[in-house]
Amino acid sequence: MKSKLILGVLASAVIGFQSCQKMGNTGSNSANLSTNLNAAVAEVVTTKAVETSSTDVQSVSVEKFDGHTSAIPYGGMPMGGGGLFGMGPVRFGIPHIDSCATVTVSSSTFPKEIVIDYGTGCTDRMGHVKKGKIVIDLSDTITASGAVQTITYQNFYIDSIQIQYTASLKNLGQNSSGHWVIEKKSDKTFTKNSETVVESSTESDEWVTGFGTTDKSDDVFYESGSGSITVNDTAKFTRTITKPLTIDRSCEFITSGTVVLTRNGNTVTIDYGDGTCDNKATVTTNGTTEEIELRGGMFMDGGEFAKHCDGFGRGGHDGHHGGM
Repeated sequence: MKSKLILGVLASAVIGFQSCQKMGNTGSNSANLSTNLNAAVAEVVTTKAVETSSTDVQSVSVEKFDGHTSAIPYGGMPMGGGGLFGMGPVRFGIPHIDSCATVTVSSSTFPKEIVIDYGTGCTDRMGHVKKGKIVIDLSDTITASGAVQTITYQNFYIDSIQIQYTASLKNLGQNSSGHWVIEKKSDKTFTKNSETVVESSTESDEWVTGFGTTDKSDDVFYESGSGSITVNDTAKFTRTITKPLTIDRSCEFITSGTVVLTRNGNTVTIDYGDGTCDNKATVTTNGTTEEIELRGGMFMDGGEFAKHCDGFGRGGHDGHHGGM
């Protein structure tokens, strides 16, 4: 996949597809391994970046938006943010609204619809031309059982990139354990010239504590689900949470859970551990298991994986901390 396809819009996906192959390792087995390892790094780094998201807190900004409230960074916009595919938690914040866009809010009470209309062409503060509409429908506050919140992009473009995007949050109520469950769905298609990237995911958050408060410090929830991404109908990647990820806001890191990534018959397993709060997970591929740091996504220096992912050993192969 060419990074120019998305001009930075799918940063996390680019990380997952680019090779971190060390110079000289040009065989197909080495290329597959380096691609798989890079996908693991992307998953760890971007999952870490979005693990602090919470459905109820995210929704406060959009639920109370009246067309004049200050805008906040918008996670629903496909700017990366979440796992290998930029799919992490669906976020329902209001995007930065450029002065040339028209905003309409149907009501101050629920249900309500928010329409952000860029018309036939609106140049944003970064110099990109946007056109089309973003439509947000809210049946109720997400903490209410049965509430549904959706985002739909209508004939939307950023420069020459067409973005087709729909996402939803649904409060499924309390399960048999008395935990609130939020279902999250997202479907995205990015098209530039003859190149297309299709993403799809379905996930759920089972809230153990903290669902009814805006204080993140008491949040504990389990994240489950799966997703896929297909590039030009040929390269297909999948991400499946095979053991729910435990996200406890009293810890900086995901404390347990397992994610399996697959590509062309290759499998990568990321295991976040047994519940201990630490900066560690393990990555298993081709029968080899090594530790990876959750903060920064680095393999142990001098290990087998660092040989194929140069710069991602602790301290780096050449003595520096690496990155993409």
